[in-house]
Amino acid sequence: MIQARSEQIFIYNGNMQKNFGIEQLSDFFDFNTFSTDNIYQLHQYAQKITPQVLIFNISNEKSLADLQTAMANFAGDIPLIVTAPRNFKIPPYSQIAHYVAAENEREILDIVESYSIGGKTHDVLLVDAYSPKVCPLKEALYNKGYSIFEVHNIEAARQYLMRNKPRIVEVEYVPAFIPARHTLQHSRIFYVDREQDITEIEKFLH
Repeated sequence: MIQARSEQIFIYNGNMQKNFGIEQLSDFFDFNTFSTDNIYQLHQYAQKITPQVLIFNISNEKSLADLQTAMANFAGDIPLIVTAPRNFKIPPYSQIAHYVAAENEREILDIVESYSIGGKTHDVLLVDAYSPKVCPLKEALYNKGYSIFEVHNIEAARQYLMRNKPRIVEVEYVPAFIPARHTLQHSRIFYVDREQDITEIEKFLH
């Protein structure tokens, strides 16, 4: 049973008429959440309490515009999780650590637990640039049954590694991540390519 935690999870829910998965999940766990549909209230509240995680639920163009406002005002070291219906296209902002389908409550919960509680032992921490296209490397690992925690910026990876112990860390070999990879603290960190065969990687997972 998860014990009560003092960390704050901020939720922006642009459509408060609809139930948002993490709010329902928090009824069963002792997450300390603050939820609002007012972007200015969210910003003012964050001036008093620094959130552990910021979840942004996108449901329409207004909430997408509010997301841009939030990214201009929140510190870059707060993991930003953006959820939206599968058919809603979100631009590839570098500040967003996670893009998650709003229907995928299990993944949202795993992400929130990892940052706010920790103790996770995923097989792979995958740091890669966001793309709406399927990542063959990620799919190959999933198909072999490996657990993956995927993030899209280095700061989120650092926050994750402060509380969790993945077996290996894979960093996509792209300009944005090459120098920052050396700031991650882990004994097994590898550069990878999206199209890479996983045969060599698997040697470190057995």
